[in-house]
Amino acid sequence: MQRRIVLIVPGDAPSDRLDHYIGTHTPDMSRTRAKDIISSGFVTLNGKVVKPSDTVVPGDRIEVDVPELEHLSAAPEDIPLDICYEDEHLLVINKLAGMVVHPAPGSYSGTLVNALVGRGVRLSSVGGSLRPGIVHRLDRYTSGLIIVAKTNESHRRLTAMFEAREIRKTYLALTWGVMEESAGTIAEPIGRRRSDRKRMGVVSDGRPAITEWRVREQFPYAAFIEIDLKTGRTHQIRVHMSHIHRPVIGDADYGGVRPSFGDVPPHYRRQAKRTNDRATHQALFARRLEFTHPMTEARVEFAAPMPDGFAHLLALLRHPEGETGRVLGIDPGEVRIGVALSDENRSLAASLDTLEGLGDSAAARHIGDLAEEHGVDTIVVGYPIRMDGSIGHRAMRSRELAVRLEDTSRCRIVLHDERLSSAEAERVMKEKGERKRGRKGRVDQIAASIILQGYLDAQTIQR
Repeated sequence: MQRRIVLIVPGDAPSDRLDHYIGTHTPDMSRTRAKDIISSGFVTLNGKVVKPSDTVVPGDRIEVDVPELEHLSAAPEDIPLDICYEDEHLLVINKLAGMVVHPAPGSYSGTLVNALVGRGVRLSSVGGSLRPGIVHRLDRYTSGLIIVAKTNESHRRLTAMFEAREIRKTYLALTWGVMEESAGTIAEPIGRRRSDRKRMGVVSDGRPAITEWRVREQFPYAAFIEIDLKTGRTHQIRVHMSHIHRPVIGDADYGGVRPSFGDVPPHYRRQAKRTNDRATHQALFARRLEFTHPMTEARVEFAAPMPDGFAHLLALLRHPEGETGRVLGIDPGEVRIGVALSDENRSLAASLDTLEGLGDSAAARHIGDLAEEHGVDTIVVGYPIRMDGSIGHRAMRSRELAVRLEDTSRCRIVLHDERLSSAEAERVMKEKGERKRGRKGRVDQIAASIILQGYLDAQTIQR
């Protein structure tokens, strides 16, 4: 059971931090616990949800819903995480859509923090016991990259970098409508709507917010855009895109789930409805993070490949009648990249080529050229995760190549588990009696064909 406490700041009281004031003027309440309660959304100041550091002045009305004690710490849970980078100071995690970042009213389990605590990761304590390590957040149904601080010092420095806008955050989104320009900037203040405190909006007394966008692909009734987020307001991209009447597809809160399609050209309405029906949540993805490491001062950059749901929705926009082209298979080896190609029926894989001496950028361009030459709409990249499911150097290289391919081609990129493909390729070549000296180039091609055939067989079964 919660109990409600209402505090009215007297006229002779000096200004004070909110967490300090509550901790001082509420029985059996420490400042640390007050900070946790405020951070979790249990406190309003004059009717607004606020931060622990906000200032209270005479006449302010503070309402505190004090939760049960067990709700004020994150329980450890065994939840898999996609960790893109980790050192002694921080982690970069690729969060799945549907995962809440930290415990809050209505979501006390299954959060990113529960998963981190469950792994026994050392986390900073700056954010309190409900938000250990959390420097910034992503909406529940927004997937992509998020930074987590392990130490208090790295947390403080990262927070200062976010406030100084020194961390570049790039998102990908699918939006309704035709963009009249190829790029633009939205600079409109964002705050809570007076009519609905749970939703944000462009309001005159809101906090400054800047969103820069550019079109990557334009479709007859929708657009694929890239966004640089210059500020980090709650629901910023979703609110700004809705404000210019180009809401994010699938965003039920800000106009992205459509009841009708009267403004769509008649011969595209069936496709638009199918897109609307396929979008289970907002098509928004935190693609890239670029920043100076807070402790080593090295410039670092991280990017994640598109999640399956986003990639399938984009493929539907590109190919409304379905993907019917050939499929390429890629085996990214340490030195060489094997390439295989399917037949026109997408049922059989055959070796095609071996690429040598190419970096990821050049390899992505070459693979993109091969895809265009052979009428390919899907590229399957071997993803050699370890037998225990963890990600090593080779798997990270596959992810980096996948990102490059997504940036340089219009194909859907699929990461396909290929833990045993190279060993299988060696076995096949031995059985064929091929000499060891001539195997190096061939083994990568055969591994690529094994990866591709596995994908094709799985798709056949699924169909």
